[in-house]
Amino acid sequence: MDLGGLRALVRDLNFQAHGVPATVIPPDEEPIQTRVVWLTPSTEIVPAGSDARRAEARRTMGIRRDEVPAVPRGTLVDVTEHGQTAPDEWRVDAMEKVEADHFRVVVVPVS
Repeated sequence: MDLGGLRALVRDLNFQAHGVPATVIPPDEEPIQTRVVWLTPSTEIVPAGSDARRAEARRTMGIRRDEVPAVPRGTLVDVTEHGQTAPDEWRVDAMEKVEADHFRVVVVPVS
């Protein structure tokens, strides 16, 4: 039984319901208008194995693979966070995970 159509429907509904408009600008590429989903921040204890450690929040977002074919490190994302009115610029710092239908990327604010 092929579930591809159902997966595509769920992805579309999820990005429509939870996503926010964004402009994704891969290095040396044209800007792409899409929707991204802010994911729950994770906490990373750094440096690991040291007596003096601190917890840092890692901001992550989901970006559709069918609309944005590649999200290399350094990609810029202009997007608003929930509750804000003006977009902020974020830079992709790392790829967290590649899913069948979306990328999960770690982003940092551009200062």
